[in-house]
Amino acid sequence: MKQRAAILVTAFTLVSSMYANARDPFEDESPPLPPAVGQSSDPVAFVVPAGLYYVTDTYVGDVVATSGDTTTYSTTTVHESTGTYARVVDTVATGAASAFDGSSFNARGALTDGRALAGTYYENFVLTASGYVPVSIVFFQDDSESMRRGAVASLTPAPSARVTSTPGATAASAAGLVAPRGDATPAPSFKPKAPTAPADARLRAGVALAPDGPTLASAEVLRGRLVHFWPRAFANEIALPIRSWRLISAAPDRTSATSGDTEPLSAQWIQMPAAGVRWSLRFEIFTDGAPTERLEAQISITVRSPALID
Repeated sequence: MKQRAAILVTAFTLVSSMYANARDPFEDESPPLPPAVGQSSDPVAFVVPAGLYYVTDTYVGDVVATSGDTTTYSTTTVHESTGTYARVVDTVATGAASAFDGSSFNARGALTDGRALAGTYYENFVLTASGYVPVSIVFFQDDSESMRRGAVASLTPAPSARVTSTPGATAASAAGLVAPRGDATPAPSFKPKAPTAPADARLRAGVALAPDGPTLASAEVLRGRLVHFWPRAFANEIALPIRSWRLISAAPDRTSATSGDTEPLSAQWIQMPAAGVRWSLRFEIFTDGAPTERLEAQISITVRSPALID
């Protein structure tokens, strides 16, 4: 009896030892446990600033050019890439303040009357192992102003006709002379009348980048830069006042308006077109000189992406 009990105790001890040392034979081949929430074994993901794009045109400098009575403030670039990235951070009108004033490596200029120039602020980035790092801000100026030359000739009104005083007659007033029948005669106007195109005039229309600039068939613009397009019309190569214009092609990403009269179309492209694609702006134009003639003008646009370097 004692011998049987000893055998049972020995068997129980062996079974207990087997369970205590049990293990999964494929334990070393199991995938590791997923990291805890908020932890990752991968490098920190880059945060891409909104609106960031790779640049292909490098800032060279600011340009001030005068043609006739018009002074144009612009920015020149060279078509090359420095491996940097950029984004538009602010677009400002003439005289408007910006939070980026004083922060660009090229100062924002001013018109002759002291107002700050219109243009666009860009922020420049480089890609490092830590992500996109901002390195500089640059201002692309885009404005113009016209100055009148010489003094305006003084105008001497023609002597008024003698008015015979009659009972009950009304004296002359600032609005004009009163004729004997009582109808008011308008005061003389010294506003010059718009030239009228002769019946056999050769009419043409075009688009310029300045109010008195030459018409262009094509133009290159910088991505994000505000550009002014001036519809112009001519009769026998003599400029005619624009009565109205209307944009009849697809509009850019941002425009001041799609129709107007004496003001230009202000346009801005944010999206880049596919490689080799050119956009066109087509205008319908009416003039004061030939009010019944419908004219059309078109300009082809190539959009480039500016690089910003310090």
